[in-house]
Amino acid sequence: MHTIAIVVHATSAIAAFIIGVVLILQRNVLRQLQLGRAFLVLLILMEVFLVIAILSHVTSLSTITQIIFGGLVILGLYMIWRAVQAVTILTKQHQEDQLKVIDHVGFVLISLFDGFAIVSALDLQAPGWLVAVIAVGAVGIGIYGINLRKKTLKMQMIQNSSSR
Repeated sequence: MHTIAIVVHATSAIAAFIIGVVLILQRNVLRQLQLGRAFLVLLILMEVFLVIAILSHVTSLSTITQIIFGGLVILGLYMIWRAVQAVTILTKQHQEDQLKVIDHVGFVLISLFDGFAIVSALDLQAPGWLVAVIAVGAVGIGIYGINLRKKTLKMQMIQNSSSR
């Protein structure tokens, strides 16, 4: 049960990341809405299977590991909330709200990317200091990427408004 839950959790997280990247690069608001809904469903699946994985062996976990996993569950719920906010904005289909969508989806993408980087470092048995450097570096790279996308979108919006 635990292994299946981990596989579905990881697969959902990877798919959510890919869909999220496509979503923030998409120009068509209707297409963004479709992608946003898929993004939200994948995050919900990711969270449900995280909880199943944790509960399947919670009694064998140390107290500190239980606390860490509890924090991850809370982070997952917050990521879902941010995705709901993005889908709500997309439902209104206003092009000028795109920067807010990028902020919400961007937060989730950075969180997922950081999780991938940390899990990979831990699986490779990297020392704690290196895991911390990788975690901070992943956040920095994510913030840079999201800010670059927002800058590009702002320039496109200015070009579109001046060509009217």
